[in-house]
Amino acid sequence: MNSYNRIFYYSTLLFAFTLPLSRAAVSFFVIWFILLFVAGKNYRSGWKILKSSRAVQVMGLFIAFMFASALWSSDTAEALKQIRLYSYWIVIPILAVSLKKEWLPRIITAFLGGMFISEILAYGIFFELWTINGRSPNYPSPFMSHIHYSVFLATTSILLLSRLLSVRYTWRSKLPMFLFFLTSTGNLMLSTGRTGQLAFLVTMVVAVIFHFRLTLKSFLLFATLSTLVFAGAYTSLDLFQKRFDMGVNDVRQLQEGNFDTSWGLRGAFWVITYDILKKHPLLGEGIGDYKHAAAKALAANDHGFSPSTIEWCSTIHYHNQYLMILAQGGLIGFALMVWLLIELFRLNIKDREIKEFSVLGLSLFTVACVAEPLWILQFPIILFIFITSLSLSATLSKSPE
Repeated sequence: MNSYNRIFYYSTLLFAFTLPLSRAAVSFFVIWFILLFVAGKNYRSGWKILKSSRAVQVMGLFIAFMFASALWSSDTAEALKQIRLYSYWIVIPILAVSLKKEWLPRIITAFLGGMFISEILAYGIFFELWTINGRSPNYPSPFMSHIHYSVFLATTSILLLSRLLSVRYTWRSKLPMFLFFLTSTGNLMLSTGRTGQLAFLVTMVVAVIFHFRLTLKSFLLFATLSTLVFAGAYTSLDLFQKRFDMGVNDVRQLQEGNFDTSWGLRGAFWVITYDILKKHPLLGEGIGDYKHAAAKALAANDHGFSPSTIEWCSTIHYHNQYLMILAQGGLIGFALMVWLLIELFRLNIKDREIKEFSVLGLSLFTVACVAEPLWILQFPIILFIFITSLSLSATLSKSPE
């Protein structure tokens, strides 16, 4: 390994380790990887490698369209803010062409190591041993919001479950993984982030089918795992029970036409987005105008929303990545988004462990996007970049150094 590759390798390990621990580290490594790539001067070979990937091509189309939608946005400041967040994606092709396939399992392990440290800190908050960033025991997420932390915890648990089901690891090495799986899943139940909990449940089906196909064994294994995890959490954790019952009540009230609940407000955005698409079906309102578009739709259409619902939906993001893309980029933007996700799921990854990492990570992320716009939030977007970069790196043909 030459000195440049060594620097890139250890930089990526540190990036993976600090990913769940520091917002400042996220910003630093975005800039650092760009500088490293520039210093390496491998532009021509990197472009040659990237242009052979259909997923990279579609990604470029999607980003180009979303950036272009700033042209029909009236809110320039918000458009620039959104463009800045999407600009983080520049790290994806840089890591994809720079990482070696043999590095990938260790990089994933480094991420799990960072999550282990994060969990220790989270449990310390829960048991009131210390406080971090003013977090209370009801929201034991040290460095990010409880919703985003639940996505990180769900990713950790599903990756550990995949390794536990794998024949690649010995029973001796699986023992600490199993203990880690128990603590991370327990932490997920404590996190009060229902977004991650739902994504974990759905992706657990994918993990079991991935290993055992659609068989009676896979069905029984999923039924057993899901029952143990969620029934155990419901009966032993008061906070989880309270949040679960609250979610059920939210859905019941939504069916009765009451949108003044957590899930009800999310439901209101479906109605609002439909109204927006009726006026701007193909191009949407532009990347910066989603709040203005919601306000205009609410003013023009009387759906019986309460004043508090109208005010809330006019001043915040849509709590759903798919609805955000529909409002910002219309059906064209949404079609490009779906096309990109399909190409990422179809990546031809020969290493089974990395393929599992890719499919499970992307599955969890796409489910979580139903309840939160993960592409416009710093910690979640860098998790997507991490998963996508490693997935692409495993498919690209690179000349040995």
